[in-house]
Amino acid sequence: MLRFRSIRSRLTVTFLLAILAVMLIVGFFLDQLIENYYIKSREDNLVRSGTLAGRFVAGQLKDQVDPVRLSWLAENFGRQMNARVIFVNRKGIVIGDSVIVGGLLGQLLDRDELTAAFAGEKGISIQYSELSKQKVMQVALPVQEEEEGEPVGAVFLSASLQEIDQIIADIRGFLTLATLLAAALTGIGAVFLARRFTGPLELLTEAAGKMAEGKLEQRIPVKSEDEIGRLARQFNLMAEQLNYYTKNLRNFVANVAHELRTPLASLSLLIKSLKDYEMETEQRQEFLDDLDHEMDRLIALVRDLLELTTLEAGETRREHIALDELIRDLIKQALPRFDRQDIRLLSDLPAGEYMVAGSSLQLRQVLHNLLENALKYTSPGGWVKVTLWREEEAAGVKVEDTGCGIPEKDLPFIFERFFRVDRARSREMGGTGLGLAIVKETVEAHGGRVWVESKEGEGSAFYFTLPLLRQDVNNY
Repeated sequence: MLRFRSIRSRLTVTFLLAILAVMLIVGFFLDQLIENYYIKSREDNLVRSGTLAGRFVAGQLKDQVDPVRLSWLAENFGRQMNARVIFVNRKGIVIGDSVIVGGLLGQLLDRDELTAAFAGEKGISIQYSELSKQKVMQVALPVQEEEEGEPVGAVFLSASLQEIDQIIADIRGFLTLATLLAAALTGIGAVFLARRFTGPLELLTEAAGKMAEGKLEQRIPVKSEDEIGRLARQFNLMAEQLNYYTKNLRNFVANVAHELRTPLASLSLLIKSLKDYEMETEQRQEFLDDLDHEMDRLIALVRDLLELTTLEAGETRREHIALDELIRDLIKQALPRFDRQDIRLLSDLPAGEYMVAGSSLQLRQVLHNLLENALKYTSPGGWVKVTLWREEEAAGVKVEDTGCGIPEKDLPFIFERFFRVDRARSREMGGTGLGLAIVKETVEAHGGRVWVESKEGEGSAFYFTLPLLRQDVNNY
């Protein structure tokens, strides 16, 4: 069995076999149809002419028979029909033959066709003549004086089918030539189409191979709007996203390593100092406090990383949550911390139900992170305000502060992992650089969106929206 390793070869061979099969089937049926048509036409012509000849000589077969006259008539009829014409009497004796010299005049003609004719039927056969080396059609028709009377004789006609055979042979030659021409054109077209179909696939295979080697910048030119073009477009989109996520992953790993290196180095230094040096009780306590502080930073970093991993995996437990009550409860818990730093914590929470679906723990984390940020970057005497409002099908939350604000150049990156506006100050305050990234991942995991507005030196406003439950929307 032939095996083709390439789709191009399979397509070409499939197209060729398909067109050959169609042409052979069509040719076979067309050959049979045309052959049957010509034979039927020849048969009808002989029957009409033979019937006419039988009527013409019917009266001459009953009385005294004149073989010479009948042979002359048979010769004339035969010339018009392009066939041999023989008249026989009721006993099957030839009484007239269109072949004057060497004919069958006076002889008994014993044929199955004549038997049918004497029974009042039409006798027809097609046979191969050894004498003329060709196929002949033989027709025997009854000769009757009256339409319902007994046959008084018969007309026997024999015609060559060589002309029909020649026509059929010419048609078969034409069909063969047409089949070969169709196969050639199909082969050329198949090669062209196969190249057109498989060319982009080869490019895809080559690009995929390079991507497997780590070369993620591969792109395929899109030259059509068909399935191949859509496949190339989807491949480009996949390659672009894979490249983007791979770069993000590398940056993420580098950032994690960088963020872990500082507390780990501090821990290592503190532990070695405690181990290798004699210290006073007060100094030793300071080292232990620093050790505890670095451990807290490390634990916070790991906790935030685990939180991000959970969010990316889509592990969100859904429940019905009254967003307004959740905000009120969180403000009540945070109020003492704001009071200790002389920062007013304000709220604008209109009456009504704001039911959303999601994880209560994760949404509390969102609000906690936003309030923590506002608390860190707002100076004593300032204020932080939480506002809740309702849109058509969503609930909106704004956390606004009078802090130091965010430079305009940093706004597009504020929700990226480990991004800090002021790195030194952020680390000093104990930030991990993941708080706002967690906010963004959580809100988007709940079907909402998040954004920020800020002016440096004047404060910031963080916004997020969450879709309301359908029942709550209908009651609005």
